[in-house]
Order: sequence, then structure tokens, then C-alpha cells
Amino acid sequence: MRVTQGMLNQQMLLDLETNTARLSALQNQISTGKRINTPADDPVGVVFVMRYKNDIQYYQQYQDNASAAQGWLNYTEGAMNQAQQVMQRARDLAVQGASDTLSDTDRQAIAAEVDQLYQQLVNIGNSQYNGQYVFAGLQTNLPPYASASAMTQSTDTGPLLYDVGDGVELQVNTPGNDFFGSGTSNPPPANSDNAFAVLLNLSSALQSNNGQAVSEVIQQIDSRLNQMSAQQALVGARLDRVQFEQNRLAGLINNFQTLLAGVQDADMAKTITELNTAQSVQQAALAVGARVIVPTLVDFLK
Repeated sequence: MRVTQGMLNQQMLLDLETNTARLSALQNQISTGKRINTPADDPVGVVFVMRYKNDIQYYQQYQDNASAAQGWLNYTEGAMNQAQQVMQRARDLAVQGASDTLSDTDRQAIAAEVDQLYQQLVNIGNSQYNGQYVFAGLQTNLPPYASASAMTQSTDTGPLLYDVGDGVELQVNTPGNDFFGSGTSNPPPANSDNAFAVLLNLSSALQSNNGQAVSEVIQQIDSRLNQMSAQQALVGARLDRVQFEQNRLAGLINNFQTLLAGVQDADMAKTITELNTAQSVQQAALAVGARVIVPTLVDFLK
């Protein structure tokens, strides 16, 4: 086969184009830090990249749910602490008000403070987290307690569940019935341990200057405080559970990110070495090409 000057020129240009494309690909890998930037770079590897990215997004959604659950539970725990402080203060006032040394005026003053504690407890019962009433069961858009009738109101008791893992649902809410007590009649019975009823009974006994009745309310306060503590312990257990799930999800996501990096990321030391080699090849090809392509007949005559 006769080899012409045109064939030499065409082959040289083809080699230069191939080397240039190789240089461009290597430079792109170094600038992005990724071995696979387009499906053409590694069609099989792209399948694994998409799979691992989907897995990461899948578990990140669970992780977001777990973070939201943790926020709800932390807020609820804070509200519970405030409610128990109110009830503990009411108990201290009841002990003080039961003393035989107090006058009617003294008990009236204590009753005024108890009335303020009642209003504070109603506010706590209507606590909202991100615009949702935390003690309202599933009816999170409705305030569970009205100031004038809090002791008679029973809240929705439905569990609010968050998906925090594959097949893992975690209840984040504590219905008001469980924490403050179920609704009762108005006026409330003397033995009711509904938190709102207890404060009303205490205020009534103080206003009546009845030290014996004040003393009897202490038992109901203790009963409700015990129930409040038990519900707070459940919230603490749920916080531990959600923390465990967050750690587990973080481990899963980290594993998939490692797998993704193994497929997608470039080996920088190897890529830089290959780039230097490709640059040397390109320079050599250009030098050889300058000798192969003879621009004019004058060059032959020299």
C-alpha cells in the first residue's frame, strides 16, 4: 500500500486529537475530583453511582424525620419540666396554706398565687412546637385547653408517629390526658388528680379558709406529680431511642458515601501521574508532527 503525505498528515492529526481528548478528560477529573463525570466515562460505574446516591437520599429522609422527632421530644420534655415546676410550687403553697397559724387574709393571698399558677398551667398545656400543639393528640391544629374549662376537657389520645427507619415508627407526642389527667366535672370532685382540677380545688379551699381541705389537696398533687414524672420518663426513653436511630442512620449513610466515593471519586495521585504522561506524549507527538508535515517544496530543496 502506498503511503502518501496526506495519509501521514491525517494520522498525525487523529493521534493529536486522541491525546487532546485524553488530556481534557484527565484535567476534568482533577478539577472535579471525580472519575465519573458523564455516563460515557464508565457506563457500568454510573449504575452504581445512581444506586448509592438513591440509598443515601433514602436514609437521609429517615435522618431528617429522626431530627424532627428529637426536636418535638426535647420541646415536650421542656414543657413537662415547666408543668411540674408549677405543680411543685402549688404543693409548697398547699403545705404553707394548711398551717393553722395562717389567717384568712394569708390564705387569700396564697389563693391569688394559685390562680396565677392555674393560668400558667393552661398556657403550658397549649404549648406549640412549630405551630403544632404538643399535648393535643392528633388534633395538633387545635388548642387542647381553654382557660375557663381546662379541667373538663379531654384531649385526643391518638399517637403521632414518625418514621425514623425501615419499619420503625416512633411516637413523639404525649396526649394531655396522659400528662395532665382526663377531664372531669365542673366543679371538680375533691379527689380528682386532674392537674387543673387540683389547682382549682386548692384555690377554693384557700379562699374558704379551710386548712383541712387545703391539706387534703396535697395528696392529689402528689398523685398527679407521680403521673407527670412517669410520662416524662417515657419521653426520655423515646429520646434515647431516636438518638440510637440517628446513630444507626449516620452509620448507614457513611457506608454508602464510602461506596460512592470508591466508584465515583478519582485517585488523584494516579490521575496526576497519567496527566503528566499524557502531556509528555502530546509534546512528543507535536514535535514529531512538525517533522512529518512538510509545508512547502522549498523545504525539500534546502
